[in-house]
Amino acid sequence: MTGDTPHVMAEQAAWWRRAFDAVEGAVAPRLESLVRTDEYARVAATVTWAQATVRHRLADTSAAVWHLVNLPAGSDVARLRAQIGALDRDVRRLTLRLDQESPARSGTTEAIDGSRAGGPAERARPHPPGRGAQRPPRS
Repeated sequence: MTGDTPHVMAEQAAWWRRAFDAVEGAVAPRLESLVRTDEYARVAATVTWAQATVRHRLADTSAAVWHLVNLPAGSDVARLRAQIGALDRDVRRLTLRLDQESPARSGTTEAIDGSRAGGPAERARPHPPGRGAQRPPRS
């Protein structure tokens, strides 16, 4: 702080606020009338479409370059993540189904090698994923 009192600082802030309010008062009505026109909506939609088109073409081009050097592109990784997520859900469902059915059949379960395990609580379960749900890949 440079030794200014709070009163002096409040006056300085008020000066900047008054300048902002003056500019906003002059410009805001004109801008609002502009953005409410049909032409503005068409231009905004065209710009948005052009940006999306360029973004998709760049993604396609970069994927092609990655594939040329025999490396996975981002879309490949996203597809693999979605598949791993689906497999994880399937394994969880099957584990739950086994847990529900196995006590009804016998109280204990047999391991693959023929040894007896104590029950569903001692059976190895898949670890929960370290991240949240993944979005499906874009087409």
